[in-house]
Amino acid sequence: MIQDPANYQIILDTFCTALEDASPAIRAKAAEALGKIGDVAIAPILTKTLKDTAPEVRRSAIQALGQLKDEASIPHLLAAGKDSDNFVRQSVAEALGEIGSEVAIPALLKLVEDANNDVRQSAADALGKIGSEAAIPDLLKLLEDSDYDVRKNAADALGKIGSDAAIPALLKLLEDPDPEIRQASAIALGKLGNEALIPVLIRLLEDSNAHVRESAVDALGNVAQYRVA
Repeated sequence: MIQDPANYQIILDTFCTALEDASPAIRAKAAEALGKIGDVAIAPILTKTLKDTAPEVRRSAIQALGQLKDEASIPHLLAAGKDSDNFVRQSVAEALGEIGSEVAIPALLKLVEDANNDVRQSAADALGKIGSEAAIPDLLKLLEDSDYDVRKNAADALGKIGSDAAIPALLKLLEDPDPEIRQASAIALGKLGNEALIPVLIRLLEDSNAHVRESAVDALGNVAQYRVA
């Protein structure tokens, strides 16, 4: 870590100059490096970079803002959520999840309806990190998404939020043909800690997939832990 303020300023000036480089790769690397500094005071520099013509530079700036966890940058990230580039929008969802503020929920609820699977997947994950029950209705809809990664992340997010309102939909996922989805559902149900789920989780020990059975055991352990507590 740099101790000398003069050296810090030299490095900061160097990165700012690099943000003007003709090469998008250099500009993207400079934005990435600024995020590693970890100083929220440099957030305004990164928000200006969100208007760069190269999508890889915009992605790096968004990821750096997520690292800084600066809530003041959320309005700029919300605007970037409308970017035409799929990877940029995905990075927005990830950054908003890292910041973890409920202010970001309206934008994330729009991103869960995105046409791109990866964007929806990242938006679901971000909503789980924020942990607000306001996201539950939209996450429940994602449990019926055509993409299994989206369904998996939605189930995981619902488990993190921890509301019994998700139980009926999660139980339905236990019938999904994809074992990873059944496993994600078992894990999410275990996080809820509801004793009424014990018979269901015990029956899941008869699943044909070993990973699902293992997750059912873990889930039962979580329920027991809630009970003891």
